[in-house]
Amino acid sequence: MAPVPSESQPSLPELSPSGTLPNAPDSARSAVDPMWVWSAIGLLLLLVPVGVGSMAVRELLVLPALPRCWSVSQSSNSGSTRIYCAEILANKQTVEDLRRAIQLANQVDADDPLRDKSDRLIEQWTQDILRLGEAEFQAGSLDRARDIAKRVPFHVATYATAEAKIKEWEATWAKAEKIYSEVEAEIDRENWFAAMSAARMLLTVGNQYWATTQYQALMRLLQSSRESEATARRSPNSASKGGGLNDLIRQWETEQTKTDAERLKTAQELAQGGRVEDLRAAVGAAEQVLYGTPQYDQAQSLINTWRQQIEAIEDRPRLARAAELARQGDVRSLEAAIDEANQITWGRSLHDEARTQADTWRRQVHELRLREQEEMLRQMDRSASTTPPPLPAPLPPVVPVVPSALPVSEPVLTLPVEGTSPALPASVPANMPASDSITLPGDRSTPGAMP
Repeated sequence: MAPVPSESQPSLPELSPSGTLPNAPDSARSAVDPMWVWSAIGLLLLLVPVGVGSMAVRELLVLPALPRCWSVSQSSNSGSTRIYCAEILANKQTVEDLRRAIQLANQVDADDPLRDKSDRLIEQWTQDILRLGEAEFQAGSLDRARDIAKRVPFHVATYATAEAKIKEWEATWAKAEKIYSEVEAEIDRENWFAAMSAARMLLTVGNQYWATTQYQALMRLLQSSRESEATARRSPNSASKGGGLNDLIRQWETEQTKTDAERLKTAQELAQGGRVEDLRAAVGAAEQVLYGTPQYDQAQSLINTWRQQIEAIEDRPRLARAAELARQGDVRSLEAAIDEANQITWGRSLHDEARTQADTWRRQVHELRLREQEEMLRQMDRSASTTPPPLPAPLPPVVPVVPSALPVSEPVLTLPVEGTSPALPASVPANMPASDSITLPGDRSTPGAMP
């Protein structure tokens, strides 16, 4: 069987070592215009720095969605970032987070426009720390209260406030301890009326622990003294003394119950006015209801209710002003609204509502700043696209010198016919003087010439 002829494939021409077709015309070899090449290189050299610069500006201007508050330091970050992160920390309302928030806000430079705001926040957060210490003090732990107050950084101005509060606690505690010792001494002397009168002083000392726990301890000590004395003496007079003590206690409790019922009724009548001064007067009357009487728990419940109403009446206009400022929607108004809401401190009835609003406005401020920076970058991009950089002046074209394939020969001289003047070569100027004429070999000698 005859072989099937293979289909001929077109062969690609081989390139010469110089990269061109061996038989290509000169026009094909110079198809790339050198002028265009230099222009493209110049444009590239200008556009690369512009692009890199735009990227660098974008990195410098665009803020992250949320600052890395755990890595904020004094050597870097702006005052606004420090205050933002300090507020985030303070919202946790723990002693350690409040201390860190104070330290961060105190790092704002003295000449920074936000320094006044940082000072207000430091004062507010110091009071928050002292309120936590006050809670420990009222619960009966002076040592823990002191430790909390000392967490206020000593290098801030409000440290003096913390020191003054510690001295106040210590003075109250010393006064309560003195009263307690006096009651014990009167009990030892079996002076029951003096002991009861002294014990009632603990109810007004200004500390819940001494007014409840320690007061109850004294009353139990007072009531058990009869049994102790009866066991020690075993005398007929012991019973009469014990009976007199029980009668005295019952009489005092009856009178105190009647008095406290009248005080509570007066407090409720005062609170019906609904004004701040009416509610304050009601709180003052209810606070006179002593612990251990049937009206005490009711009085404490009403005191808490009336105090919340007072705080709401005082703070509601402040929160309304903050909301009015925030409705304007610009950065400055939102920041003013946040400052206003921050005046409603921890522990007050509207604090949670104010904190929620302030967090919302703080996020809006951050978003507005991001939009401003993005708009700035868009303007830069538009400016770069509408006004391209000027192109460099084109360099003169380079004309390659192609050597001729044939060597250049010397001029060929033709001898003239006898009787005619010799023809000059093309390289001899036509206006050469006669004296400079060229004598060729074989010419006839002129007269006077050497043979």
